[in-house]
Amino acid sequence: VFELQTSVNQYVWVPVKDINRIYGIDSNGKLWGKLYNFNSSGRSALNWEETTGVINITSKTTSTSFREPDIIRYSSASTKYDVDSKLQSYMDGVEKYQLLIQKLEENMYVTIESIKKYGGFYIGRYETGDINQTEAVVQKMNMDIRNVTWYEMYELCRGLAGTNENVRTSMIWGSLWDETLQWFIESGAKNMNGEQIDYILINDSTSWGNYSNATFEYLNTNEKKVIKTSYETNPVSGSRVLIPTGSTEYTKINNIYDMAGNVREWTLETNYIDVRIYRGGYYSEFGNNFPARYRYYAPPMTINNNIGCRAILLIK
Repeated sequence: VFELQTSVNQYVWVPVKDINRIYGIDSNGKLWGKLYNFNSSGRSALNWEETTGVINITSKTTSTSFREPDIIRYSSASTKYDVDSKLQSYMDGVEKYQLLIQKLEENMYVTIESIKKYGGFYIGRYETGDINQTEAVVQKMNMDIRNVTWYEMYELCRGLAGTNENVRTSMIWGSLWDETLQWFIESGAKNMNGEQIDYILINDSTSWGNYSNATFEYLNTNEKKVIKTSYETNPVSGSRVLIPTGSTEYTKINNIYDMAGNVREWTLETNYIDVRIYRGGYYSEFGNNFPARYRYYAPPMTINNNIGCRAILLIK
């Protein structure tokens, strides 16, 4: 079993209770993902409102204008978006930013249609690995899970489907990240300590994530031996250890590993300024300040040893 987990890509089925809480259609017929803000007592709409079945994105011109699908606008030059030179390098030779938004909108449409048809979607069981190679994986015990740009991650996630024409793979949408967190709560999922996941634990994920203020045992990649994080011996600095994907049951909820902590994860969310959105916090942060719901942003050309990605798989 261990050999299969470390050599075969794995995904977990996330059932969708109500498709209407994932997306909406605006007055122009455009699809928008529904993003949510989580607090300790529940969740609320983030930058959208809906009246008589018509969604309205509240803001597209402020630093809190989280939305999807969309391209980014550079704050230093309001008429520019995702840079054509980068699209040429990373986006199948596409030379115009207008084609990127077409790809993203098509991806959103395919995502919604698949979920409508089958009642859910597959999420990567592990953080995406081998991301500095030509082909990515979703496998246990991988450590190559950070240090590439958003554009590179976008293409690597698309390539996870390989030659299988019956499925489509993608970087995760922010709306599906939020839906997965909601599923944790509604399904009665529990962490390793037997605590049921609720909005409080979505907002303080120390008890189920790799953070510098969490203590747990994990399996080392090279020596295949159990190691314990050392927060309790140094509560000020914490352990600050990147762990292999899926290397501890401590970070598993509903069979999905490391959605809280370890590495931040790029999504298809965007913002008004020149950034893309990542979720979940990372190993050097505290789980109460940077929990599973956490979203922040960085320029898409950022290469950062704290940012990786989560993939999804859709049935055609």
